[in-house]
Amino acid sequence: MNINFDYVVEIECSDVKETIKKMKYKQSFPLLIAAALAVFGAHATVAAEVGPTQFLKSKDNALRPLLGSAKKNKKKILATIGEMMDFDALSKASLGAYWDKRSPAEQKEFSTTLRSLIEENLIKRLKDSKDNEIRYEDEKVNADKSEGSVTTIVKAGKSKRADEIEVVYKMKKNGGKWIVVDMVTDGVSLVGNYQSQFGKIINDEGFEALMKKMRDKLAEERGEKKPTPDEPKK
Repeated sequence: MNINFDYVVEIECSDVKETIKKMKYKQSFPLLIAAALAVFGAHATVAAEVGPTQFLKSKDNALRPLLGSAKKNKKKILATIGEMMDFDALSKASLGAYWDKRSPAEQKEFSTTLRSLIEENLIKRLKDSKDNEIRYEDEKVNADKSEGSVTTIVKAGKSKRADEIEVVYKMKKNGGKWIVVDMVTDGVSLVGNYQSQFGKIINDEGFEALMKKMRDKLAEERGEKKPTPDEPKK
């Protein structure tokens, strides 16, 4: 399995555009971004007992049959991602120090919008990752087995000359099951990159400007008409 996560909220932030430009290709992530997909049927019990590498492999095997018809399988894909990915935690980490400065309503809107952006981008890009190959290199788990990491090498295609990308999955136990909380692609953290991008926009233009850019990006991803300055949002 390979998920092209892309920087779904690449929204006119000049200081981070070059980083994002370099990362766009590299963000063809294996397995799941939203990292882990739910275990199907009887696999659910097993997933809670295995290590992080086995967990990722099982999710890879579960997702691959769905890649050929990602749009058709959209509900199943997103439902399983939602079961295993803590979008609230991802949102909080992505805003960093700015999270506590927002009201509960603002936090909820940010989390909902970011999740929608990720989901829309995910469905569009899944078909591009079906030929990517994954090699599992290393696994580390702390003493109490509450946190771990898995290092993988992603080969973008089957050609001998295909580029290889290192992706390290940062994982934690949540309710006895592993989840991915961050991905480090060739040394660049997904959460850290989001923090840089969002923080720059908030510093320069304010939180509402960030939300407007995210709403506009989401409308673009969905093929919806953007509201004009004089047109109220629906």
